[in-house]
Amino acid sequence: MTSASVSARPEEGAARTVRPLVVGALSLVGGVVLWWLVTVLFDVPAYKLPSPGAVAAHGWTLWQNGALTVHIEQTLAEVVQGVLIGSVAGVVLAVVFARVPWAERVLMPVIVVAQVTPKISIAPLIVLWLGLGIGSKIALVALVSFYPVLINMITRLRSVPTGVDDLARLLKIGPVARAIKIDLPYSLPAIAVGLRLGVLQAVTAAVIGEFIGAEAGLGYLEKQAQDNDDIRLVMISLGLLCLLAWALYALVGLVERKLTARFGG
Repeated sequence: MTSASVSARPEEGAARTVRPLVVGALSLVGGVVLWWLVTVLFDVPAYKLPSPGAVAAHGWTLWQNGALTVHIEQTLAEVVQGVLIGSVAGVVLAVVFARVPWAERVLMPVIVVAQVTPKISIAPLIVLWLGLGIGSKIALVALVSFYPVLINMITRLRSVPTGVDDLARLLKIGPVARAIKIDLPYSLPAIAVGLRLGVLQAVTAAVIGEFIGAEAGLGYLEKQAQDNDDIRLVMISLGLLCLLAWALYALVGLVERKLTARFGG
């Protein structure tokens, strides 16, 4: 291997990282330009489709007044706390299912039923149980985010090399020590993959919960804007939700790549 090929590797890696960001940014700009052209060329009334400039100006005014901050913080808190709780539940259940097969046979049908049931049907029940506060939204987010972590970790645990199992038995490593020292490190890339899927579902779940009943949050703000026929605020809320989901997805994706490079995919 030549020195030139070695020195080119960091540049190629940087290009692979930057290229998707550039393509995504250009795609976003193209979408905004198309939006603007539609409003101008077809003379669409502002109450049906305001221009990007009008939406941006209204959003900037609300941001300066601090009217958006409380709602962004509320939804972000619901998603982060719910994903953390759901991830811990998924990791614990995955370890139990991998080591106690009968537990999986008993509990997995219930878990599957809970996952295939539309969350918009479950949300009113959770809100009635836990109230309009943040607790009901966290519970709904945890419900949808733990399943991808559970499935990915179980698959990963079942691919543990036979030699590792033999070594653990030879060294008489207990189940708790094995879970901490072997299962968890080996499963970290799979957990990250599950989280990457879970955060997208988590944002959707948080919005559903806020639509059903809430006191704050971007979903609550969007619902209020809809009731007041404020299409600019609806589009601002939708844009902030998309930005929040994208930021969380990108952050978890970065962690996933680092874990995969360290522990293998």
